[in-house]
Amino acid sequence: MRRLKATVPAPRLAPYEMACHGTDADPIELYRWAASVGLAMFDDLGTLEVAMRSAMARELATAHGLRWYSRTDILDDDTLRLVKDAWRVARLGRLAQPDEVVHGKLVSTLMFGFWVKILGRGTWQGEGPDRQRRIYDTTLWKPALRHAFPNVGAVDRALVETAARRVQALRNRIAHHEHIIWGVPLPGEKNADGSVVRLPLGEAHAVLLALAGYVDQGLESWLR
Repeated sequence: MRRLKATVPAPRLAPYEMACHGTDADPIELYRWAASVGLAMFDDLGTLEVAMRSAMARELATAHGLRWYSRTDILDDDTLRLVKDAWRVARLGRLAQPDEVVHGKLVSTLMFGFWVKILGRGTWQGEGPDRQRRIYDTTLWKPALRHAFPNVGAVDRALVETAARRVQALRNRIAHHEHIIWGVPLPGEKNADGSVVRLPLGEAHAVLLALAGYVDQGLESWLR
């Protein structure tokens, strides 16, 4: 335990020491337990991420074709930049490949944040006189993405987006090896005193399960 403690920076261990102060609990044991909670949650997150992106990509391809990711008439510039980044990472421009293969590789390379973003409202595409708003309710949600979440209403895009953004906050926190046992900070959400809203761990897991249920109720039951 001493060796492990020596590898953990003091500021990182401080919250655990504070939590254990005046008790018989060992801060390092609490630290290890917190890490195990994060790992268990990350396993559920991985299962949800694959299921969600697969459903979304399937419906986008059905509505807009296998090259939906390059459609400037439905996607905004920020989204297209994320596609370009993933395309480069996957090295998809090096060889000629069937559309189905390219689509599959790109979908698996796109980050979770991409899928959360396209559940949003959409922003702008183009420059100058050709600049136009891409309204994702119209270009993505109604013709395609709502079918990836069959267990919510057709007008409930914002409900799905909110859940996905909260799951993203949970995912990012665990991926950066930050503790979650004292709640998940929600970027952009403030309490009345100006402090960042923290979603309690139990509620964060409930949101994860709810999002899974929007995709497939069997998946939600399995994750429980």
